[in-house]
Amino acid sequence: MKKIIIKKKNFLIKILIKILRKAGYEIIDQSSLVITNDAEIKNSIKNKTRSLITLPLGQVKINNPIKKILIIHRMFTNENTLLSQNKKRVFEEKKYEYSFRSLYSILKSCSFAAKKREELEFEIVVVDDNSSSSVKKNVIEIFNKFDDLKTSLVNLEISEFEDKMNFTNNKRMVAHNAHIFKSKQIALEKSSDVIYFVEDDYIHTIDCINEMINAYDKFKSITSNDIVLVPSDYPYLYYNTENFGLTIGHKYHWRIIDQSLCTYMTTKNFIKKHWNYYEDMMTNVHDPYEKPLHHIYSKELCLSPLPTLAIHMTNINSIYGISPTVDVKKIWEEANYD
Repeated sequence: MKKIIIKKKNFLIKILIKILRKAGYEIIDQSSLVITNDAEIKNSIKNKTRSLITLPLGQVKINNPIKKILIIHRMFTNENTLLSQNKKRVFEEKKYEYSFRSLYSILKSCSFAAKKREELEFEIVVVDDNSSSSVKKNVIEIFNKFDDLKTSLVNLEISEFEDKMNFTNNKRMVAHNAHIFKSKQIALEKSSDVIYFVEDDYIHTIDCINEMINAYDKFKSITSNDIVLVPSDYPYLYYNTENFGLTIGHKYHWRIIDQSLCTYMTTKNFIKKHWNYYEDMMTNVHDPYEKPLHHIYSKELCLSPLPTLAIHMTNINSIYGISPTVDVKKIWEEANYD
């Protein structure tokens, strides 16, 4: 993009602006008169590996843009009720139905993002907690609908992690912690620019992954630090409106938060940096369970989108579930994998 930078404004500058606009140019930074035409805007928006334009705020140069995304999808289908709660999820379907729609919505969103940025490389790993053979067959069938994406199915061996736990009185929680431990183990073993850890009861909008990747690129370039992005606008976040920091990502607004559940995007370096907190969460039971994550967010930047990019399909009355101001049924139906 060519730049014309004029530091002092006067009546001649105002005349110049009018002439430029009549000639088909637009001003994207009036403080320094950075100008561009429509073709340059379209080209920059199409190729986000170098810069990202948010009209009329101007251009952000993207440093070390994301090229490889690892997505680790934790799947558990052997119980229909919520963990530690005897409650049913919205729509009251079998658990595997949420798992299938969650996976399908992720792959669909990845495929959409890949068309927007052809240089992106995706790897999706499903870590399954010993589902039935029919469930695993369905997972493979969903994989086959997206042959442009690299996918794999890994079975969780709970015994591999049992001796790491500092408790034994809750078998379901031992399995849950082992599941998270396995996902972190895979994340540390594989190469990627960012890692998206996601539970199997999140239904994603089609633009979720594209927005998260572009927003991550933008925020990291601005702050020069690894960050955490959460895909859901959780209801419980509205119970405390203190320090409500709002910013703009790619096409969505994002708010600064200091709490999350176990679904989020970050980097391998970020995990290594805060490994003590992650290990504490994976080997113990806290109240709330994600308390170690909240300690991390007191030091690091964590953001969630407005409106939501993914819906957490919990009980309809849960403050940790259905995001406000969205058409839940529409997003659910768009994730139909049949």
